[in-house]
Amino acid sequence: MQKTLIIIILACIHCLSVHAQDIDIKLYENIPMRDGIKLSANIYFPDSLEKSHPVILVYTPYVNDEGVKRGMFFAKNGFVFVTLDLRGRGNSEGEYRPFEKDGIDGYDAINWISQQDWCNGNIGMMGGSYRGMVQWMTLKNKPTALKTIVPTASVGPGIDFPKFGGIFGNYTLRWLNLTGGNSQNSNLFGDTTFWNNKDKKKYKEFVPFKDWDLLALNKRNPVFQTWISHPDFDEYWQNFYPTLEDYASFDIPILTITGYFDADQPGAMTYYEDHMKYGNPGGKANHYLIMGPWSHAGTRKPVTELGGLTFGSDSKLDMMQLHLEWFNWTLKNGKKPDFLKDQVNYYMMNDNKWMYANEMNRIANDTLTYYLSSTDSDAKLLIDPGHLSTQKSSNAETDTIIYDPLDVEETESYSGSNYYTAPIPIEEKGRVLYVSNKLDNNTTVFGRFEVGLYLTLNVPDTDMEVSLYAVDAAGETQYIGSDMLRLRYREGLDKPKLVKPGKIFFCKFDTPFITGLELKKDSRFILKINAVDLDYVQKNYNSGKNVSLETKKDALKAEIKIHHSLENPSYLKIPFSSKN
Repeated sequence: MQKTLIIIILACIHCLSVHAQDIDIKLYENIPMRDGIKLSANIYFPDSLEKSHPVILVYTPYVNDEGVKRGMFFAKNGFVFVTLDLRGRGNSEGEYRPFEKDGIDGYDAINWISQQDWCNGNIGMMGGSYRGMVQWMTLKNKPTALKTIVPTASVGPGIDFPKFGGIFGNYTLRWLNLTGGNSQNSNLFGDTTFWNNKDKKKYKEFVPFKDWDLLALNKRNPVFQTWISHPDFDEYWQNFYPTLEDYASFDIPILTITGYFDADQPGAMTYYEDHMKYGNPGGKANHYLIMGPWSHAGTRKPVTELGGLTFGSDSKLDMMQLHLEWFNWTLKNGKKPDFLKDQVNYYMMNDNKWMYANEMNRIANDTLTYYLSSTDSDAKLLIDPGHLSTQKSSNAETDTIIYDPLDVEETESYSGSNYYTAPIPIEEKGRVLYVSNKLDNNTTVFGRFEVGLYLTLNVPDTDMEVSLYAVDAAGETQYIGSDMLRLRYREGLDKPKLVKPGKIFFCKFDTPFITGLELKKDSRFILKINAVDLDYVQKNYNSGKNVSLETKKDALKAEIKIHHSLENPSYLKIPFSSKN
């Protein structure tokens, strides 16, 4: 017995020794950039250092220590894994300016890595959020050793962050504090009470958005000030994206991953859809898409419950294993991942199963069109809403929303963990509601819903939001999606055009979020339309000036009239496939 125990102990010690020698790590490796600045990399090597290997690169603003688990995993599976601190972050030299030099620095890093003895010339990139965006920025510069990218939940600069629909959010500064300078300010970033209190103070005391940095952190933030100085989607933002010619030249394998509830889905899908629109046939055939029922964080770590919604167990993909299989295929000539059964791989909520298609725009085969009406109703109360009808209203009707930026009285709102299944409040300030008849059949919804409104304002500008919900026969509510827009950008985020007060105009909310869900027979749709009056975004004072510079003195009360008639048929369009 004693002899057996000794053998077991010695065997365990041997196993631990082998495990410890499995990989080698080199910390704080300096990678030179073309301007002399050195970026800091942590490198994880497989044990067989006598030969070269394919390399996986993660380029991060969240400092290299975050990559330890991934580094160990991929090194043990025969890859060199490199995590690289952005310029001015972690142990990297230089000034931290998000977005501005990431693509060029990414190119220089790929070029340096490709020349090392431990690299066999095949390099891939992976990572989510900011780390997904920089893959596109790097690919835009076309480094020859970059053989594949896996951009996940990729940020769309100027589209979904630091502003959405032309509206800046308070979160911008919170994120800049997290990533500002060389340290990682995670504890302050995570102090929700602190930031919520600052949000409310800014909102109730009418602090101009340009002074949000002074209010929250008693200091000017140069990046924040630069960003708000570009309220339009101008060349500053556009230059961060691949050009049409760039998309046409991409021919490496690409795996795009996003989620139905991913706040950066608009960015992720902008890259994907522009590549599908402008890419060459070979490049498009090599681009795969996965869309799951995930939040932004869930695209990296999927869960089966989210905001009151519950999904099947197969929605919880093993993302590390999927990435490994992808890189084995694209960098080692292995087998394509079994999960990728077609170009588009998407999860149907409520039906709880994965579906597959070769093109995204072929999934929904029809459009359900509703027209707004409100005969004998002001559409303000849930118990007496307006109507979503399949026929245009024969009456010339209007519904009115009032938004007074000086009215900071809080009204009923929902707060809790079941945020995607919470019932709609019975009454809210500054909103109107429209409800459809029951669905005659089970209905598969996939794609983006669209809302077209004929409006009249008494002011030159304001912010509006549209949100769509479904309610089943049992009265259970499910959030489908929403869109916010500063109305001066109704013709495009790069084309500001103020409203002529008193004149009817058309505004389309072409919602940027794709969803996929199965609705049961007898379900209804609820469309909510409201003015944007939130403490965690810019307050639009409706004057038509630069909103970041507006003050309480600029405030104008907005009267928003929604028209629905034969001549001005405001509508809701939902892409679907009918199931009998």
